[in-house]
Amino acid sequence: MAILEKNGALRGTAGTVVFRRFRTHTVVQKLPERKKGQTLASRASACEFGLASTSAASIRDALKPVFRNRHDGAMVNRFNSAVYHSILGSRTAARGNRDLHDGDLDCLKGFEFNAESPLSEALKVKPVVSLSPEGRIRIQMDALHSNTDLKVPAKFREMTGRFRLRFLVTALNFRSEYYEYVAVKDVTVINGMALEAQDFEMEGTIPEGCMALVTLSLECLMRNSTDDAIELINTLSFSPAAILAAFQIAEATPMGQSAEAKKQAWDDYSMMEGYNGNTLLVKMAELTELAAAGQRKQRGKRSGGGSVEQDPGGIKKQAVSTSQSDEGASFVVIGKRFGF
Repeated sequence: MAILEKNGALRGTAGTVVFRRFRTHTVVQKLPERKKGQTLASRASACEFGLASTSAASIRDALKPVFRNRHDGAMVNRFNSAVYHSILGSRTAARGNRDLHDGDLDCLKGFEFNAESPLSEALKVKPVVSLSPEGRIRIQMDALHSNTDLKVPAKFREMTGRFRLRFLVTALNFRSEYYEYVAVKDVTVINGMALEAQDFEMEGTIPEGCMALVTLSLECLMRNSTDDAIELINTLSFSPAAILAAFQIAEATPMGQSAEAKKQAWDDYSMMEGYNGNTLLVKMAELTELAAAGQRKQRGKRSGGGSVEQDPGGIKKQAVSTSQSDEGASFVVIGKRFGF
């Protein structure tokens, strides 16, 4: 109810508007609308976006040795979107029964970790990646010349004459919640010299049921005069790195892996810390069942009996975070440790 005060001003609620005083003025505002509860479909959609976010966070954590946190400010959101579209692009499974193993992995192909210095512009010769029938990753690349085919800023050429192309194969299993660095291959390019054509297979065996990401980073190297060590001199302004290809190797591990099976996998591989995608899949399955039950009750009501099941409320979206510091990052490939 609105009240007319002695000074002629209105205060309070009248119908769909509210009157209030602001300094020397009477302000009229529309009453805020009462928020409606989320539908089962919107809650399931939120779960699937959470699935994409936690999957993307786990991949970024595994690939820190590739981009070393030298990425553009929008990279996290861009990558979340790429993973989300990959899951939505599944041609084999519906919501609640799909994760990145079922997705369209072409959505990840060519993803640039640093949009300010994309690999596609820095390296003019494009590597071709393929998967052999035996499950081995093959890399083919035409000959290149460092002066014309490497677009490196002048200040880096003044600091060093040595560059490295680092190919890395990383296996990921979201259903058993682990990842593994399978193979790494370094190709050195000397300033002012040509590099012959490359054709090689990456060593190492990709574990069964995994998907594999093939990445490439262009690194500028300089020898430290103090201790004669090789140092990486890439900066945030120039640090090209990208996903060249993504493959699902054979048949994915079945969903619903037990805690014991996951712990056994963690004994051999690196655990995906913070990944909660499998929990979200269970929640989506529950929401799907609730929606189906609600539809059955509505059909029963229309036929003369039953009642409509009420939406039991929203779910709390779980946040996934990953550390942003990886200076001195290292990784192990087939028992051998690689630095920076």
